[in-house]
Amino acid sequence: MPIYEYKCEKCGHVFEEIIFHETVKIECPKCSGEVHKLMSQFSIEVPDEMCAQLPRGRERELCTECRQGGSACPYAS
Repeated sequence: MPIYEYKCEKCGHVFEEIIFHETVKIECPKCSGEVHKLMSQFSIEVPDEMCAQLPRGRERELCTECRQGGSACPYAS
């Protein structure tokens, strides 16, 4: 069962809803206003051996050693 994220067009409330059937009409739980589905973010888990091959930006996924605050990534060249 997928979980979708919605935003109310009337009051701006953002909420998540588990959808059992696509035919169910979703409305805002606060004001019963019309809502639209948002594009949700997602996350991936990067295998440790790929850490050194990724860009070194702030947003990159980290290997296990990097996530634990290790001083040197074993996969860095």
